[in-house]
Parts: sequence; C-alpha cells; structure tokens
Amino acid sequence: MQRMTQSMTERWYGLGLAARLWWTGLIAVGLAAVLVLAATAVSDASSHAAPDTAATAKPAPSDAASGSTSMAGMSMGTSRTGSSVSEGSAQTSSTVCGNVKGATTMSDGMVMAPVPSGTPTPSQQAAANRLVAETTATLSKYASLSTATAAGYIPATNPDGYLVHYANWGVAKTDGFDPSRPAFLMYANTVNGPKLLGAMYLGPAPCTPGPDIGGSLTQWHAHDDLCLAGGRVVGKTSATGACAAGVHNTNTYFMLHVWTEPSLASTHQFQTDLTRAELAPIIRGQA
Repeated sequence: MQRMTQSMTERWYGLGLAARLWWTGLIAVGLAAVLVLAATAVSDASSHAAPDTAATAKPAPSDAASGSTSMAGMSMGTSRTGSSVSEGSAQTSSTVCGNVKGATTMSDGMVMAPVPSGTPTPSQQAAANRLVAETTATLSKYASLSTATAAGYIPATNPDGYLVHYANWGVAKTDGFDPSRPAFLMYANTVNGPKLLGAMYLGPAPCTPGPDIGGSLTQWHAHDDLCLAGGRVVGKTSATGACAAGVHNTNTYFMLHVWTEPSLASTHQFQTDLTRAELAPIIRGQA
C-alpha cells in the first residue's frame, strides 16, 4: 500500500504544474456538480413536503358568529376530465356531504357531484364556452401575481408548492361563483416565476354543488380528507380520519376549476385536478 501511494505521488508530481492544475480544477467542478444536485434534491423535497393539495375556503353561514372558517380543497395527483373518472379509483364511503344524492366518493377523497349523463347539448356547450370566455377576460388583469396579491388574494395552500391556490376571502364569503370576481386564482411556481393558470369557483353553501352549467363538462367536486390550520390546507387525514396537524375539514364546499392557460385549456379545461407531470412543461418554462 505504501509503495502504491509513493508511486501515485511520483506520477502526480511528474505531470508538471499545468497538468496538476487542470486535474485539480476538473475534480473541483465534479464535486461542485454533486453538491448542486444534492442541494436541488433537498430543496425540491422540502418545497413539496406538505401534501400536494390546494384549498378553497369560505366561512359557512353557521360559523359567522364564532369566527371559525370552513375550507374546501383539492388534492393534487388524480386526473379527471369532465365527468370521466380514472379507471381503478375504488369508491369509498365519505365522511362529508352525505346529503348530496348521487355523489360519487373516490378512494382518494374526491367527492364528485352528479352531472347529466351523455354528451353535452349545444346549449350546455355554449354555456361552458361563455364561462371560459368570461373567466379569461377577468384573469387578464391578474397575469402578475403582485397584482393579485394587491387585490387581496393570499395563499390558501403551500406557497412553495408547484401549484398554489390564492384566495380572496372577501369574495369567498359571498356566493363565490361570479366570473367577474373569482374566489380563487391558481398559479404555478415555474422557473420563470409564478404563472397564472386559471380560476376556481365555489358552490353557494357547504356540501352544495354550484349550478349545472355545461352538463358533464362542468362537474363540481369536493374533498373529504383535508386537514386545515391557519387558513390553509396542511395535510390529509389518516385512514381513521384523523389529522396529524390541523383539524379535519368536514364542512367542505364544492368547487369548479376553469383552466385558462392555453396549453391546459386545450385538453384540461375543467379538469378537477392536475398532476405534477401534467404541469411539468409549464414549471420548466416550456409552455
């Protein structure tokens, strides 16, 4: 071992000063790359340590006196388009919104409101198109997140997550379904900064779906497994319905997304949830 070390030392000094400097620099660059990759992995993990959820909230009329706040939200990770639910999502019993007849509760905690079956009629399609047009017109002034925050929108989910829901509580306390005053705006945290993706509307009361606008195109949904604290979603319930942090949201509101960002609108106009994979091109600044 000693002879090997001596041989390597002799070869090293035999390279000459220029060669030794070149190899030293190469090793330093390699170590720096490894450290950057490790730091990136840690940063990404911490940014999404909170469950990939987004929230909606609106004080229920019965809570007004006590000042407590009820919140409804959406979990990230399950893709649905219109009333079509991903195959293999087993139905389960729900701890909320049992009053909504015909609702379908999925294994991931998504409570899907009933919608008319079949292809949307021309009038339903036209109504859905009007909602999109009115929402798009309203959102044109909120392209900048700073404009939205100045107008009263604040994070209702983890502000460091890849998708953040910003709530305007002044609007959320009302009906919540007014294309000229959306209760929630959704922004993606991209490599180029926050990017506006669309808006979200609320039903008129807890466990009450909003108006049937576009038939099967516009399905309202709620969640029965979210944990809330400080006006934000902070986790999901365990198998027993308990929250490790915060309180279980059992007074949820139904909600409807309208995605107006062009790359999403073409294929996911009213989709209830978007996965990180679906948002990846936007996050990377490629859409």
